[in-house]
Amino acid sequence: MIMLFLLLAVGTVITLAAVYDAATLTIPNWISIVLAAIFPVVAICSGTDFTAVGLHLAIGFAALVTGMVLFAFNQIGGGDAKFFAAASLYIGLPDMGSFLFMIALAGGVLAIVLLVARRISLMGFSMDWFLKFTRGGSAIPYGIAIAFGALAVLPETQIFASALAQVS
Repeated sequence: MIMLFLLLAVGTVITLAAVYDAATLTIPNWISIVLAAIFPVVAICSGTDFTAVGLHLAIGFAALVTGMVLFAFNQIGGGDAKFFAAASLYIGLPDMGSFLFMIALAGGVLAIVLLVARRISLMGFSMDWFLKFTRGGSAIPYGIAIAFGALAVLPETQIFASALAQVS
């Protein structure tokens, strides 16, 4: 029963990050902290061995460093970098390529949607809620793409497969 709660909590926090980013163009630190804090509990409850946990932690650290470099070059926001690292904790090395691919795919779709919305706004159509995204040069809520990638790949990861086996 606890595993089902933990899996739902992880999915909820990831979804919350996407919604928050879409609404405010920020991902608060507490979201990434909660996501990272749930990881050890999920790992222990799913029976993941310590070697695998160490590898997951190394992947999370590498994702954080990568995010910091992208942030330093003004490619992503700080919240996106921290959220990417926290979500990466759950992915594992075998599924990291799929995770990055899904993020890139979702980011591409998101960019196309924003470009189309900007074109529509130039024609004089008002998009009040969407207005902050329709200005040229405005930020892109990349947390949406990160969340999509995580939610698409997580069910296939080893840590979630172990956890789901316990739920069944």
